[in-house]
Amino acid sequence: MIPYVRQSKMYDFIKIRNIVYLDELVEFTKVSMPTVRRDLKILQDEGKIILLNGGGVKVSEVVDHSVVGRLEVNSEEKYIICAKAAQYVENNDFIYLGPGTTENYLISFLAGKNITVVTNGVFHVNKLIEYNIKTILIGGQMDNNLGITYGPEVYDKINKMNFTVCFIGASAVSEKSVSSFDNYTALINEKVMEQAKKRILMVDSTKINNVSPYVFGKIQDFDYIITSDKADLDFENTDNFVIADKFDI
Repeated sequence: MIPYVRQSKMYDFIKIRNIVYLDELVEFTKVSMPTVRRDLKILQDEGKIILLNGGGVKVSEVVDHSVVGRLEVNSEEKYIICAKAAQYVENNDFIYLGPGTTENYLISFLAGKNITVVTNGVFHVNKLIEYNIKTILIGGQMDNNLGITYGPEVYDKINKMNFTVCFIGASAVSEKSVSSFDNYTALINEKVMEQAKKRILMVDSTKINNVSPYVFGKIQDFDYIITSDKADLDFENTDNFVIADKFDI
């Protein structure tokens, strides 16, 4: 079994059982104990699980990375940021829209525009249908918790596309890196950025001056980084930062 598929199944098993022991995971996955330990280390680094004393494992209660859990966090900032971001959309754009909750707020501002949206964000689909936006949903393995598709099929499809612009989010932005809490999202973002003519990052103020485990770029890799006036931009070079405010709505 491919590692990322096994890890996804393992995580789902842990969510169902609440607390699982290592020997149960060995039996469930039919792989060796060292392999189970490596997979659990990856899931722990992603913030999805907590390893307990005595060989137990449980789902992390510290951070809710689910798409539903994140949607309403800093919603006012996200809305203002996306209103500004929509100003960079042009007729006939072939857009990649990242799967995050910030990107979800952009969809309503795309209504009525002559564009095509490409996304691996399953959570976006109903809203894209609601606003009658021409959409290409990239298929692959689905993570129900994050509301994304991922895997080789997604990377291969993106590699065969040229985007006029990509709009993506991030879990963290520091002077040294732009990063995600999820490895698959980071890999997809990195590939998208290679295929995009214009790159736009959208992040609320809580993401600034933070770091997450999986780096997919640097601040200078983006044409524009759109945030709000609440962000503490204590960076040497902020030439590509754009501050959105309520007057952009």
